[in-house]
Amino acid sequence: MIVRNLKIIISLALALSFLIYASCSSNDEPKPVDCSLSDLSITLGSKVDPTSCSTNNGTITASASGGATPYQFKLNSGSYGSGSTFTDLSSGTYSVFVKDNNGCEKELSGITLSSPAAPVAGTPVIANQTDCSNPNGSITANVSGGTPPYQYKLGDGAFGTTATFTGLKAGSYTITIKDGVNCNLTVNSTVVSATGISYATDIAPILQTNCIKSGCHNGDNGAQRNWSVFANVQNNAIAIKTRTGNRSMPQDIAPAGLPQAQIDMIACWVDEGAKNN
Repeated sequence: MIVRNLKIIISLALALSFLIYASCSSNDEPKPVDCSLSDLSITLGSKVDPTSCSTNNGTITASASGGATPYQFKLNSGSYGSGSTFTDLSSGTYSVFVKDNNGCEKELSGITLSSPAAPVAGTPVIANQTDCSNPNGSITANVSGGTPPYQYKLGDGAFGTTATFTGLKAGSYTITIKDGVNCNLTVNSTVVSATGISYATDIAPILQTNCIKSGCHNGDNGAQRNWSVFANVQNNAIAIKTRTGNRSMPQDIAPAGLPQAQIDMIACWVDEGAKNN
């Protein structure tokens, strides 16, 4: 009898254990979430456009609802985080994603931030240098669009309201234009030398007096250095401009160098193509 009762007790215990296990398995383990049926949604809370075409200060704020909190957000292909506001943005089109605690995701695409339009450069008005001793070239910038008023600067100078720069020698110049919301553009321009400096009348006498002499450029140091031959002078025109300009030539009067008016004439002649005129 005792053995029979013991078997019954063991059988009941096993049955009870199975029922407890089955109950825990069906009720305590989380069921998989079907994200296609999730009510998770994401909306645009607000956006702020960049204030200038040269600044990245736009913002986007998203808002989520439904699904299972807490939410995480990311911008484009970035990493998920708890913040729903994204800052320091430039103009462009963005997408914001939300992921809930169940791992379900939703996307808000086509969020566009727009910067103010940048100014547009037109063809500048250029006056060539016609006076070698007193440079009189000029450049007048031509700009439209953007957000007036405009400011202008030449090279590394300071910004000002004047679009015309005067007293320029022949050469290349860069004008930077800044509009009312600090959108910048640069314009590269060239002032051409048109002074009419003559080799025969203006340059040859300078060389004859200061350079074509014994031990210098009269051929003593080789035929190619004989500056009484025009072709030799023309082939070395840029070097002559550079060295007379920095007063290292003629060597026998360095560092004082030539008078400034003669240095200017040599530079003008070279800038105009070192012609045999």
